[in-house]
Amino acid sequence: MQISVMITTRNRCANLRQTLCRLALMNPPALEILVTADGCTDGTVALVQEEFRHCRLTVNDACQGSIRSRDRMLREAIGDVVMCLDDDSYPLEDDFFAKLPALFLAHPEVSVLTFPELRDDGSFVPASKSPSSPGHYVSAYPNGAAAMRRSDYLKTTGYPASFFHAYEEPDYALQIYALGKAVWFDPSLVIRHHFSPTNRNNLRTHHFNARNELWSVWMRCPWPWLPFVSLFRILRQFTYACSNGGRWVIQEPRWWLSALKGWNECWKNRWPVPWKTYLAWMQLARWPLYQANDFKRIFVSGDTAQAAEPEKRPYCS
Repeated sequence: MQISVMITTRNRCANLRQTLCRLALMNPPALEILVTADGCTDGTVALVQEEFRHCRLTVNDACQGSIRSRDRMLREAIGDVVMCLDDDSYPLEDDFFAKLPALFLAHPEVSVLTFPELRDDGSFVPASKSPSSPGHYVSAYPNGAAAMRRSDYLKTTGYPASFFHAYEEPDYALQIYALGKAVWFDPSLVIRHHFSPTNRNNLRTHHFNARNELWSVWMRCPWPWLPFVSLFRILRQFTYACSNGGRWVIQEPRWWLSALKGWNECWKNRWPVPWKTYLAWMQLARWPLYQANDFKRIFVSGDTAQAAEPEKRPYCS
């Protein structure tokens, strides 16, 4: 099993250097490392060209977003598995890539593996996903700490480029469950995530995440449940905004308007999944599954027939 690594970065040159230096120490190394410099203006391109010439570098002169960048790298990678890292995250164990194939072999039903994230203060985020947690099936994963079967990615519509940033992981996880495959949290390997504050804005991320979550509903949720799930998502995001104070609340209409502008695009790219699959996927966030038999009973049984394979879309730069 050959392993590619993909990293998208924007103006975090120092973090990227640290990550690439750490990857150079892996034994065995990855088959290839793909790096996308997404509208960087801080010397990132020169860093990769001068110090890490073995990396396959793609330069977006203008920022295209992390999602479009990752989608392109997943399609261009040559490895069987693509390890997804942020520019500030990397495997903690030197033999991470040696151990990774065995995890996929042990879980043939799994399309995406995700791992504990160790932060600078010594904590694991979230606390429910640490090395002491049991392995379990999950409804989402972070792109900074995940390994993906590339062949499965090519069977789906992939990451929606219109999302730009945030929520592509839950949307893709739903697509995977609709194909009768799974996302598994494995506690045996650890990802070190420094979680750089550069380019992070919590309110902006909330707006991206809320809008994209609603867009995902419009693309994946079947009738007649679509309006009810849409309302549930809007109310849940509004409740979250309320918990962050009045400044967040008064700006909620910004993402509502942005979402409405994308209705036609969502409808054009609509690929609804069976309702029983959609509901079971939503319930995973609160009630995870721990046994393969339970996963198969709920997601692979005749009661949750797989969605028709979506129409393939070529990558458009």
